Amino acid sequence: LEDVYKRQILYISAPKYRISVTASDFKSAEKTLKHVLEDLQKNIEKNKGVFKFTREESKKTGGE
Repeated sequence: LEDVYKRQILYISAPKYRISVTASDFKSAEKTLKHVLEDLQKNIEKNKGVFKFTREESKKTGGE
């Protein structure tokens, strides 16, 4: 079986964005999210921006 990943970066309001990752299992989703966050942080800081990540509770699972 081929793993399917879905990544979305949604604009909320300046300077807030939401990152959504969907995968076949939690471990795969976490791995994908880690790579996305590392790339974002690297590019933002390279351009003298400030990067901060805050995890929200999932509305689908209640954060469990």
